[in-house]
Amino acid sequence: MVSRFDHPNIVKFLGAAWSIESDLQALFEYMENGDLRAYLSACVLPRYWTPTKFQLAIDTVEALIYVHSFDPPMVHRDLKSRNVLISADMHAKLTDFGTTRYRSNDDTMTIGVGTGRWVAPEVISGSTQYDQSADIFSFGVLLTEIDTHSLPYYDAVGPSGNTLEEVAVLQMVANGQLRPTISASCPTAVRDLANLCMSQNPRDRPIAAGIAYILRTSQREMKVPELCQSPTGADTS
Repeated sequence: MVSRFDHPNIVKFLGAAWSIESDLQALFEYMENGDLRAYLSACVLPRYWTPTKFQLAIDTVEALIYVHSFDPPMVHRDLKSRNVLISADMHAKLTDFGTTRYRSNDDTMTIGVGTGRWVAPEVISGSTQYDQSADIFSFGVLLTEIDTHSLPYYDAVGPSGNTLEEVAVLQMVANGQLRPTISASCPTAVRDLANLCMSQNPRDRPIAAGIAYILRTSQREMKVPELCQSPTGADTS
């Protein structure tokens, strides 16, 4: 499937290699700056929304626009920071399409796919009728991660102040009782967008093209200097 993709924000498939048939390996372009999770972990405080952070978010949603434009639409199903890779010139490219499926009006989707803390409520609940709006929810979670530089629900605690177990987190997400933290310094437009993407009802979530428009508008309006370097030390301005 991935060999069909041709988009600047999707990691390019180069070919396959093997020594024996059971050792088949896919070859992809090399992404010099690793993944988004590593980049966010390496960034120094304060954690403002810099031009580069906006661009990484825009690049990622541009990949979703492309994936969702197929007929029938594709659903990535595992959008998270580890699956967003960063090039030498600090552009993001989406990878890991191993769980991607076409979505049609009469098919069902395999449940239990995707890394838990980025997964939409309807997927957690076991629905087999979810669509590309599940990716939009995951993107909303990704926006909170870009904002705070922390893993989703890193600060989720129970009534007694104890850290919530993974199962408890997922149950609360599925029931609409919990969403990731957004920082006080997050631009209002980004905060509102992230919350809209993470709407409990899939029909209330925006489409990828609308998200890209809001992010581009916000990027133009923000005047914050770069404060983070790329993992390789390159200038991100």
